[in-house]
Amino acid sequence: MNKVSLFLRRCLSLLLLTFTITSHGIAQRFEPRIVFASNHDGNWNGNWDIYSMDVNGDNLVQLTDHPGSDNHPSGSPDGKRITFTSRRGLTPDLYVMDSDGNDVIRLTQDNFGEARSSWSPDSRKIAFASFCKLNCDIFTVDANGANRTRVAEHEMQDVEPAWSPDGSKIAFVSAPNFGALDPRHIFVMNADGTERRNLTGDTNLKYNHNPSWSPDGRKIVFQSQRPFEGYDIYVITAEGKNLKQLTQEGNNRMPAYSPDGRKIAFASSREGDFNIYLMDTNGRNAVKLTATPPGTESISPSWLPSPLAVFPNGKLPTSWGVLKRSGNP
Repeated sequence: MNKVSLFLRRCLSLLLLTFTITSHGIAQRFEPRIVFASNHDGNWNGNWDIYSMDVNGDNLVQLTDHPGSDNHPSGSPDGKRITFTSRRGLTPDLYVMDSDGNDVIRLTQDNFGEARSSWSPDSRKIAFASFCKLNCDIFTVDANGANRTRVAEHEMQDVEPAWSPDGSKIAFVSAPNFGALDPRHIFVMNADGTERRNLTGDTNLKYNHNPSWSPDGRKIVFQSQRPFEGYDIYVITAEGKNLKQLTQEGNNRMPAYSPDGRKIAFASSREGDFNIYLMDTNGRNAVKLTATPPGTESISPSWLPSPLAVFPNGKLPTSWGVLKRSGNP
């Protein structure tokens, strides 16, 4: 047997081994997964837990099961861990767990209350918002909970950070206050807190939330609400130009670019309750991925771009009723 044939046989053997489901219950894949939150008890202010699924809605796995409300998951770029906010104490704190739901660690322990988080591109740090003193500011912390640092102290209320793919900038939402009619704009600043820029201040959009960077760092997708109407999803360049509306049907929130930049996951109530959808980056070809029981909601999608997804013993794929099956998007 010549060297070329031997090399090809070894490559084929490696591929077959990679896609094997072993006797220990470990499934290995090279596709990303989507993590999200669902309130399976049907109460918007009640018990939320974190779930994950394939990009076509298959292989649903419940990752947390706690009386406290677990919400706003964020998958690390290396695909190994997930941060989330949980009310397991008196105030919401930031937690981290392995991508299979094991080894849950509390990262923040204070009386301020933490909200939505975002990983640095190297998966070593986490940006989050903390309600301290009279303001809400953006902080960073190491993935093990050490070295909590305020990025910038500002008189505005700064929330919902999103780290840029190259790690040099952070997009976030800033508002003078959080009253019903207070404008909320998408800002970008350097990762050290300098050079704040308002991206949506010159648009007619005044109530903006949940920025998410495209993988190439050129665009930011976000949700915006017109007064007394529902939310829709928009995209704008990182320089604040070429604003485009992507959705027009129902109430659409919490967009998140896929790791390859070809899709956007989002939550929508276009068919009644909020469910997770997937669409092209131009807003077309929306596909419903979840079908939660009536009266329950699924929100806050985030991508887990791991080349290796694990279903450990005790956390095999589950179902809460009829899960929509669709072809690969």
